[in-house]
Amino acid sequence: MTTQSKSLRLTDHFIKNPFTWPGGYPMFALTSDGGALCKKCCQEERKLIGTTTGDDGWNVVSLVVNWEDQDLYCDHCNDQIEFAYS
Repeated sequence: MTTQSKSLRLTDHFIKNPFTWPGGYPMFALTSDGGALCKKCCQEERKLIGTTTGDDGWNVVSLVVNWEDQDLYCDHCNDQIEFAYS
């Protein structure tokens, strides 16, 4: 699987399912450079994510639950990323 296809598959899954199942915990996209992306930015920047070179900041490598970090913000739009527990 290429970097682009894996990144795009994760992004498409996240856009359709922004919460874990089971549990319903909110997720965010983690990029290869350690950045966090919210669902809105993944939707808006889907083309960049799908054509990532792997080291350009758009390579989504995982979907992660933000358990308690109230200071986690999207690295693209700076919106707060929802957290599971307050």
